[in-house]
Parts: sequence; structure tokens; C-alpha cells
Amino acid sequence: MDKLNAISIFCKVIETQSFTLAAKQQNISVAMASKLVSQLEEHLKTRLLQRTTRKIIPTEAGMMYYQRCQGILLDLDEADSSITHLTSSLQGNLLISVPRDFGLLFIVPNLPLFIAKHPNLHVEIEFNDKKIDLVAEGYDLALRIGHMADSSLVSRKISTNTLHFVASPSYLEANGIPQTPDDLEHHNGLLYKNAMNHVNWVGSHINQTQRFKIQSKVVSNSGLALLEMAKAGLGIVNLPRFIIGQSLEKGELIEVLPEYKQQKLEIHVVYPNRRHLPIKVRAFIEFLSGLGLCNEI
Repeated sequence: MDKLNAISIFCKVIETQSFTLAAKQQNISVAMASKLVSQLEEHLKTRLLQRTTRKIIPTEAGMMYYQRCQGILLDLDEADSSITHLTSSLQGNLLISVPRDFGLLFIVPNLPLFIAKHPNLHVEIEFNDKKIDLVAEGYDLALRIGHMADSSLVSRKISTNTLHFVASPSYLEANGIPQTPDDLEHHNGLLYKNAMNHVNWVGSHINQTQRFKIQSKVVSNSGLALLEMAKAGLGIVNLPRFIIGQSLEKGELIEVLPEYKQQKLEIHVVYPNRRHLPIKVRAFIEFLSGLGLCNEI
């Protein structure tokens, strides 16, 4: 029995709750993964996992063994990464998930600098606004915008952003300028699919989550697409400052309802809860910090 591989696949099975996902991450067959875990149980003379058709549940002994082995595996990964770090050349794969619009605007233009600094590191970056399961899908880290729900992930805030209602001068000239949130129901809305028309107002005017009424002229999951439609005069849109900032400065868009402040968006980098942060992940977080995103954008 290859004890190290058996321990590794056993830990992956617990983390992913799936022999299939664990085998995929370790690049072996499901049959081999099952065989290695069975050999490990035979070696220890105890059952580590309770298998049913729906769930894989660690036994008391299995959970105790996992907690001890996890630290050992992380120490081995850290030792490997430390040697790589000494050569100033990170190696291996770095799998990242970032929100589409934020990634295109801030990550992509600067990513060549990171790749040039670490030429032996293979970077796979996925642009996705959905909250993927980092552990089950094997991601090293992700960027997330908005409220962070409680989870087993480690999160680190790197920036904050503000939301604003904006429209083109031509649209406002033709349709009038809203004076209160209730006026929005008389306008064409360009709505972001994941947020739709929920707004959390804060400050002296309104301090509550309000579902405002607005006619949905267009619904899209791309903030950049909605930006272009707003500039073309199709309606009013509610977008983060990092998307509309330049258009506001150029006068292509005008903010409406500026006295009604919205709750700020927080931007976090998240990664699996580990005792030791892998050097490749630490390097990418340092790269993000170097972009100046820690200030409000």
C-alpha cells in the first residue's frame, strides 16, 4: 500500500464528501481511490468511513485520523512550497475564480505582471459570478463581492465599493430626473440579474432594504453590458463605482438620487481554511495588494 497516497485520498474524500471528486482531484480512478481507502482501513484495523448511497460520513476514528493527517499533509505541502520559494520560482497549478466584470477590469490588465514574475506557475482563472464550492471543485482561492456568509472559508477584505444609480444625459433629458426612489417606477430599468431591484438604503433618508418598482427594459448578468446600454440612453442602471467611475468622470453618465446612499459592497479574497497558507496563494494575495485595491474604488 502506498500509505501517503492512501492518506491523501482519504482526506480528499472527507473534504469533498465524494469518492468521484476526490479521485478527480488526485487524478486517479474512482476504483483506485476506493481501494486505497479500504487498504488504509485494513492497515489501521478500523473503519474510517461510513458509506451509504447518499452520504459519506467519517466515523469517530475517521475524523480523529483526518484531523491528524490533514496537518501532516499541509506540512508536506508547505515544505515543498518552501523549497520552490527558495528558488524564486513558484511551480504547480493555481486555480482561481473571480467575478467576471471585476476580473476583466482589474485582474486581467495586471495578470501578465504576476505571470512574468512566476513563469513556472500555471494559472487557470475562471470568470464566474456564481459562488462556487472551492473545496469540492479544487479551487485555490476566489474573489467575492458583497455580503460574506458564514462558512469554513477564510476571507480577507481587500477593498470596498459603492453602488450608484446612473443614466445618460440624453435619457434624463427625455424622461426626467427621479427625485425619490418611488419615482423609479416611471423609468426604464437596466437590471443586473443577480441583484434585480433590491436596494439596501442607508443614511438619513431611508434605512432599510426596499424593493423598488422599476420597469425592466433589459436584464443582464454583465455589468459591463449594462454600462454600455446606459450610455446609449436605454434607461437607469444601478452599478458599482468600479464599473461606472470613468463614465461619470467623462460625463457620459449622471448619478441620480445621489443623496440616497446605498450599503457599500465589500470585496474579499477567500480560500479554504488551512493552518498554513500555500505560498502560491500567498503570492497571489500579495499581487492583489500591490494593485492598490485595498483602498476604496
